[in-house]
Amino acid sequence: MNAADRDALIASAGRLGTTPLDLGTVISYETGGTFSPSIRGGAGNRHIGLIQFGIPEQRQYGASQDQSFGEQLGAVERYLTDRGFKPGMGLLDLYSTINAGRPGRYNASDAGNGGAPGTVADKVNGQMAGHRAKASAFLGGDAAMTMPSDGGATAPVASGRFGFSGIEPSASSAPTMATPDAKKDDGLDAASILKMLAGEKGLGSLAAPAAGGATAAPAPPPMVPIQRRAAPFDRDAFLALLRR
Repeated sequence: MNAADRDALIASAGRLGTTPLDLGTVISYETGGTFSPSIRGGAGNRHIGLIQFGIPEQRQYGASQDQSFGEQLGAVERYLTDRGFKPGMGLLDLYSTINAGRPGRYNASDAGNGGAPGTVADKVNGQMAGHRAKASAFLGGDAAMTMPSDGGATAPVASGRFGFSGIEPSASSAPTMATPDAKKDDGLDAASILKMLAGEKGLGSLAAPAAGGATAAPAPPPMVPIQRRAAPFDRDAFLALLRR
């Protein structure tokens, strides 16, 4: 990753009103992951550069193989603006403008001109994941960028290293763990004690209401006969009784 090329991509995305990651993704896709302004491709190897300019587009927008990455980005910007790309449009419209000549042509395909099989939507949704990762690496490894609002101004949607004006610090801090509040000791729990004493019958058994709504008095405890202890046997007293 070249720092000057990275900064040029970020600045170019800012002028277009898109994200550096989206612009980097379509450039990676069109150049086969090389980000080379001199690469050739398409039918007859007639297309060149970052978004594979055709021969008429090379002349109209000033794209050539001897340009640096930053220099050819100027031609990319002129092409996209001239073909109707507007600030705030997403990746699908960005690639539709590059591949099909204007935004909104999601079902168009250039397979007949030497392009990869599939429509614009097919390529964006099914073929660009690896190139998004390459674009993230090209930008320094952080895929969280800033998205343009409807009016073209930037509005942060996630923390990241890069914005339209260059490298930016992350807006979010590391998560912190909350310390749980100490549980207050309220002493004895009377309800729990009563429940334990009542056992399986429940608390209602301790104070069952009588008929009519009044609370019945607890039943008296059963009467237990007094156990008298027998006196020891007195033989002499027993014999004296017999003599009478």
